[in-house]
Amino acid sequence: MSIFSTRENSGLTKNLAYAITAQGMGFVSSVLLSLVIPKVLGLEGYAYWQMFTLYSSYTGLALFGMNDGIYLRLGGMSYESLEKGELKAQLSVIGLSQAAIGALCFALLAASGISGDRLAVFAAVILYGLLANNFTSLGYIFQSVNLTQIWSLASFFNKALYLPLLIVFIVFDIDSYAPVIAAFVLCQLVAYVYLLICAREIIWSRYGSFAHALRACVMDIEAGAKIMVAYYADSLVVGFTRMLTDWHLGLAVFGKLSFSFSLINFALNFIGQFAMVAFPVLKRLDEGKKRERYLEIHAILHCFLPVVYLGYVPVLLILGWWLPDYAESLAYLAIVLPVCFYSCKANILFNTYLKISRDEGLLCAVNVVTVLVNAALSAGAILGFESVEAASVGIVISLAARDLVFDRLLSGRYDAPFARACASEALLSAGFMAVSWFMGAWSIVPVACLLAAYWWIDRDEFVGVVKGLAMHVGRRG
Repeated sequence: MSIFSTRENSGLTKNLAYAITAQGMGFVSSVLLSLVIPKVLGLEGYAYWQMFTLYSSYTGLALFGMNDGIYLRLGGMSYESLEKGELKAQLSVIGLSQAAIGALCFALLAASGISGDRLAVFAAVILYGLLANNFTSLGYIFQSVNLTQIWSLASFFNKALYLPLLIVFIVFDIDSYAPVIAAFVLCQLVAYVYLLICAREIIWSRYGSFAHALRACVMDIEAGAKIMVAYYADSLVVGFTRMLTDWHLGLAVFGKLSFSFSLINFALNFIGQFAMVAFPVLKRLDEGKKRERYLEIHAILHCFLPVVYLGYVPVLLILGWWLPDYAESLAYLAIVLPVCFYSCKANILFNTYLKISRDEGLLCAVNVVTVLVNAALSAGAILGFESVEAASVGIVISLAARDLVFDRLLSGRYDAPFARACASEALLSAGFMAVSWFMGAWSIVPVACLLAAYWWIDRDEFVGVVKGLAMHVGRRG
């Protein structure tokens, strides 16, 4: 099948294979970005690169949730059934709106008095946002109609082009963040061109009514704004702490803290592909099948996600040798690694099922409360005590509390037990944080013992999950 084909793959397996391949390439690029680029750029240059990645991650706010509204409205449909002329008109409206917002942002930046490297970084953020928002709007159309392989291939081409550019920077020992950012934006452009080629039926169709397109944008904002707020509230649980660290404790501390979170993003980006692939498939199931899949996914995540804690010591030893200037960042990782566990669980399970049931209002409300709680904890820790460690603990507490709320809400809907699972996960996470913080590289045995006890307490569920997976693999074989 051509890479530009808009023929749908059936089921999860093929789409997940595309997603994993794309993330494999993304993983290699991320390794270079997180493990090699810090060594090449140095502490200050890497901090400016992290500043770009942090603020560019919020450029999607300029869409006001239109992309999420498209995703919800078209989710479960087929590509052939789409009104392509109407979509062409709507995408044009979105493009014009982003150009207007970008011009306004440039005017505000010019009037802000910001200068030097920060001015260059924020200008690059605006340029990237113009491109990325149009890319995302078109990509969400493909995701919603189960053409997730197109989105995955766009991500693959993005990273596949970026990888050799990164190698060039490393070979020639380029110690400026500017070329790294410029290459990042260029590769995003290439990925967008690929999506445009795949969307040729939309691009070459006759324009639909712009009045209808405007109404569709308003409807999509009404539906998607809650998802957008929920997403960015989720992102701000970590993002606000990073921003506050930059504003109050300085660029160097910001760069070191950001490094620890960049390592966590490896897993979050990779695991997040499952949610992308699962959404259109799960949405087509009847309620009985949805409940069955919910229980299966919940059990698998409960049993196997905590394995991530065993990775701390190898990462500590390898990166401590490779990047000695970031030893403090690796110490922070002992505290913030549970963020990986709780965020993966939320992205794969809770967010997906709340979107399927169109409970975006509930998703939004819980995430907003979570970010407000974390903002209070982070402000107290950083402004009151200048303690990044205490602020990091606050992030984990906020996410664990959110996990409990989501689990309680969905357990009632799908008649699933939750209290024991939440308690054991929280105890394991707290034990890992304490042991790893105080024992460092010597924590591997105590953490392994904690994980073994965790599995023993829930041994019936653990054995059931292992047998279920074994049977599934056997049938595939």
